[in-house]
Amino acid sequence: MIGFAKGNGFSALGIGCVRWLSLSSLLTLLLTSPAFRKFSNYKPMAIADWAKCFVIGLLFFGPSHLMFYASIGLTSEVEGTVILSTSPLWTSIIAFFFLKGEHLTPKRWIAILLSFVGAYIVAVGFKFPDMLGHTKGNLIFGTGVITECIMGVMAARISRRTSGVSVLVGQMWGGASAFWLAALFLGSSLPLMVPAFSVHAYLPMFYLIIISGIITFTIWYRIVESSPLTLIGVVIAIQPPIAALLNWLVYHTAPSQNTVIGATIIMVALLVGFIGEKATLEPSLDPPGPAG
Repeated sequence: MIGFAKGNGFSALGIGCVRWLSLSSLLTLLLTSPAFRKFSNYKPMAIADWAKCFVIGLLFFGPSHLMFYASIGLTSEVEGTVILSTSPLWTSIIAFFFLKGEHLTPKRWIAILLSFVGAYIVAVGFKFPDMLGHTKGNLIFGTGVITECIMGVMAARISRRTSGVSVLVGQMWGGASAFWLAALFLGSSLPLMVPAFSVHAYLPMFYLIIISGIITFTIWYRIVESSPLTLIGVVIAIQPPIAALLNWLVYHTAPSQNTVIGATIIMVALLVGFIGEKATLEPSLDPPGPAG
């Protein structure tokens, strides 16, 4: 949908400015509804925690998505999706070292190494990086994935002593601020282009704001409150084969050999690491902070 939005006249910066400001405003409005607050398990949190979430959004959430949007056109959707499928494994490594209650078995460590091999093959192929063509876009996208994984672990730490949706609101406002600050200070190198409003032009944005925004993020952050990050991200693994199939059906473009090989290795890695594991989160979490 990001590719469709750019095709409809949005620049990478324009997508972020419209999407994250809309998400922040809409989610803040939804939290005035008792029904949504109950569904999302909303809990007020300390001002200091909200400020931390805002800074996380400003320094990690916004920049990671700007890298995603900027890489469109430099990397293909299939390659980007396969690289994105490694995010649960990056998250597992970061969570293992920096979050209490997370656990990685030797089998999952093997899966992580395999996934890196698969991701490298998709992003670069069987060679050293040359920073040309898709390789540059893949490396930008991959940096965005790692940045978002760091952000996810930092957010989970706060979510588990407050509530996920509270963290999400702070992060989204921080992310929106990052995009608008980029528009203010980097306008010459990152143009802010937004088309005139029409249903057709803004249809991808409706999807990015509602379906792939409010619904997806709210459910994800709700789950993060009590589930281990080392396991819940595994659902992303179903995206590469689906993306390859859709790309083939819609654009009649078969995935490259590197994409097929890399995706296969990643799928094997996920099966090795996660099949048969129990999704248990040890109770040694950070104590709850006072609301404010």
